[in-house]
Amino acid sequence: MTAKLYEKLADYSKNGRYPFHMPGHKMGRGLEINDIFALDITEIEGFDNLHKPDGIIKEAQEDYARFFGAERSFFCVNGSTGALQAAIMSVCMPGDKIIMARNCHRSVYSSLILTGAVPVFVMPEYCGKSGIPAGISPEALKRAVCANRDARAVIITSPTAEGIVSDIEEIARTAHDNNMVLIVDEAHGAHFGLSECFPDTAIGMGADIAVHSAHKTLNCPTQTAVLHAGGTRVDCERIQEVLSVIETSSPSYVFMALLDRCRDLLENYGQKVYADFTEFVLNERKKLAGLKNMYLLDTDLCGKYGIKALDISKIVIVSQNISGVYVSDILRNEYNIELEMGCAGHFMAITSPSDDRKQIKRLINAVIEIDSSAIINGTAENRITPRLLNLRQAVTPREAFYSKAEDIDFWKAEGRVCAEFIIPYPPGIPLVSPGEEITEEMLEYISFIVKNGVEITGVKSKALEKLRVLS
Repeated sequence: MTAKLYEKLADYSKNGRYPFHMPGHKMGRGLEINDIFALDITEIEGFDNLHKPDGIIKEAQEDYARFFGAERSFFCVNGSTGALQAAIMSVCMPGDKIIMARNCHRSVYSSLILTGAVPVFVMPEYCGKSGIPAGISPEALKRAVCANRDARAVIITSPTAEGIVSDIEEIARTAHDNNMVLIVDEAHGAHFGLSECFPDTAIGMGADIAVHSAHKTLNCPTQTAVLHAGGTRVDCERIQEVLSVIETSSPSYVFMALLDRCRDLLENYGQKVYADFTEFVLNERKKLAGLKNMYLLDTDLCGKYGIKALDISKIVIVSQNISGVYVSDILRNEYNIELEMGCAGHFMAITSPSDDRKQIKRLINAVIEIDSSAIINGTAENRITPRLLNLRQAVTPREAFYSKAEDIDFWKAEGRVCAEFIIPYPPGIPLVSPGEEITEEMLEYISFIVKNGVEITGVKSKALEKLRVLS
């Protein structure tokens, strides 16, 4: 017998492939801790308890809140998934309406199953013909709020996985004018506010709750997240209570300690580190202006498509005439570069201050080479159009989850009510969620992106020969 997973990871760590993906410490380059297991303890004398912090963990969370401008900050060891579930469960009761961006992450949809809250969807705009979901326009949000004044909360994703930021200030104003709590899934923006080149934090722009995945862009290990609360519209004791319900009773001290250490490093050195980093990245991004067959998602989009700002640390390339999955494969197999995401119509690299600057240059040069290659020039045009549809909600996600279901042939599912999630991964936004009615257009799009190499999760039949629908 062998330890296959461990051995594969050990081999992978030595193969030289460069990680332009999360976590932000880039396979330890930004951590510099030799004996991490020496920090792996349990709740012993003097080390407090995450579920009822009144000592050193409480102090560490207070330091985090002070630095990031929150009233309270809660360390979360179940990632942003657990933090978002806690946020929604602390605000919504069964049957409460929640106004929700349709491009929210799966974890938000799962929260609807846990709480019994009823979604009212707001569609994002799109970045031109790229098919990439853009911002939630304040006007669209206002229309949803005016039509649903009995809603308890609003939740949006900002930034998106691609780094697109909505107008949080205006959205917060609309929510608060109608006595609604604003929750922002800011998982991809844990580094916001650390440089003039990045937007302000969601809490700084008026959100009541914001959730950060510290591991996505900061020097923290996978699964570390922080829930920030601001203002007086949320009950922080309720948040603590819910976190104790959904999170492990054996939280990792390694995770908590590294969150604390990350904040300390940012506070002492972050201003210079991020100033140097953003200057370098901005200069490298300029080299992509001459792409012929692809193009960089850039700050010229700000002010359009509901986009207030753009995260420049994300290198997002729209691959107009070729699958982004295919380009990702080229980068992996021919350049030994692993990206964060390859989709049907674009691909993305995540950069952070922990990156080797030479490797960022190598990435930029590789994209330029691929752009001018015969592979791209000889590919027939195959533009991706927006396909994130506002499907009819036949029953609530919770009702669908607990209803009887059956498996039927994929192409016979039109008009049936879905009983499972259909999620392209990454980034993890459901195309269809439990309780929504499946349309022919959606089936055709799912089939199309699968043919373009996109992986689908959430489904029982991974080959998508069958779909699970309500009986």
